[in-house]
Amino acid sequence: MKKEPTQRRTLQELVEAIFEFIDSQNDVFPKSRLKEIGLNPSTAEKWLKLINFIQNQPKIRLIQTEHNTLIEKVEGKYQALMRKMVVDETIPFEQRLQHITDYLKSL
Repeated sequence: MKKEPTQRRTLQELVEAIFEFIDSQNDVFPKSRLKEIGLNPSTAEKWLKLINFIQNQPKIRLIQTEHNTLIEKVEGKYQALMRKMVVDETIPFEQRLQHITDYLKSL
């Protein structure tokens, strides 16, 4: 009997599966749990590092025209720094609140 070939997920499908799995968790969980969605520990580590790197980059917006996709950076270095400081739990709440105010004013 011939084995049915498994269909590989696209990059988009894979990252969606990772985020859906993370969203379904109620608490902190070990990376090894990503085996439940078919990621071995080595692949999971690579994806998590890539996701973490991307999440720390300035925000962009994609503009689709009839023939092109244009990329607009919607956040400068100052805004990116402010955004990072807002989520930094080592900074006191009052200071983080001031950073979010500064961030929103700069947009």
